[in-house]
Amino acid sequence: MVTGDFRFKRYKLPPEAFAIGPKKEPEPSDLVDEKTWRDLVWLTDDVSLRTSEHHGTLLRKANQLTGHWIEMVLDIQSLIQNPRDDALALACLDVYDDLQASIYTMLTGFYRQSIATLRMALEETLAGAYFRAYPNSTKVQQWADGLREGQLWVREIRKKLSKIEPYSFFETGEYKLCGKDGWVDFLYGRLSGFSHGRPFYTDEEGNRVPTSNVGLWGGSNGPVYEPRAVKLWSAFFFDTALLCLVLVGLAEKRLLDLERPTSISFKEFLERAIFWHLDIAPPHPVAREIVRFLGLL
Repeated sequence: MVTGDFRFKRYKLPPEAFAIGPKKEPEPSDLVDEKTWRDLVWLTDDVSLRTSEHHGTLLRKANQLTGHWIEMVLDIQSLIQNPRDDALALACLDVYDDLQASIYTMLTGFYRQSIATLRMALEETLAGAYFRAYPNSTKVQQWADGLREGQLWVREIRKKLSKIEPYSFFETGEYKLCGKDGWVDFLYGRLSGFSHGRPFYTDEEGNRVPTSNVGLWGGSNGPVYEPRAVKLWSAFFFDTALLCLVLVGLAEKRLLDLERPTSISFKEFLERAIFWHLDIAPPHPVAREIVRFLGLL
C-alpha cells in the first residue's frame, strides 16, 4: 500500500456534479448491510487496485478514447437536424456507453463481460452505417423501438454494405472489410465467442481461447487480476474501437471536413486510435486502405 494513494478513498458526488439529477440528495432509505457490501465489492475493489497499479497507461488511453468518442457523437449530432431520428447518432451514443462499460468491467476483473460488451458496440455501429446506406425511417424507428420488424442481422448487414460504395472499395483485394472473412466478419466472430455460454472459443487454426471468467481468471472462482486477460481485452478493445471509428467515417463523410469540431477533428481522433492500436498490435491490413481513403495517409 502506498501512503496517501488517492485510490483508497471513496467519495459520493454531490447532485450538482450531474447534468441530470435531484436538486437535493435524498437520505438513505434502505442501507446495505456490511456483509453484503463486502461480498459484492471487496474482490472487485482488489482487482481494480491491482489492475490500476500495472496498467495505468492502458487505462488512460482507453479513457481518452471514450472521451473523444462522446465528443464525436456531439459532432455527428451537430450535422443532423433531428439526432433522435438518426440511427447513426443513436448508435454512436450507445457505443459510448458500451466502451465505458467495457473498461470498467475489465478494471474490476469481469473479463468475459468486458469483451462481450464490445460486440454490442460493433453491432450498433454497423446498424447506424447500414441505415445511412439504406435509409428507411420506418425501419429505423422499428429498430430503435426494439420491434421484431426492426431486427437486424450482422451477416445481412455485411453482405449489403459490401455491395455499395464506399464499402465496396475494400472488397476487391486480398483483405476485405465487410465481406466473408473480412475485418468485420473476423472480429465479430471472435467477440461472439465471449457472448455465448461456452468455456472456450476454438479458432480456425485450432487455438483454444478461454471465454469464461473462470478460464480468464486462470481457474479462480472469483474476480482476480490476471495480466493475460487484460492483454487479451486490450487487443479486442482497441480493434473494436478502430473498426467502429472507420465505419462511422465511411458512413458520415461530413465529419472529415467539420470546421468546428467539439474538441479534436475526426482525422486526429482516427490518428490517435491507430497509434493506440499499434501499441497493442498492428491493425487489420484493410485498415490502412480505409485510413488512406479517409485522407489520413
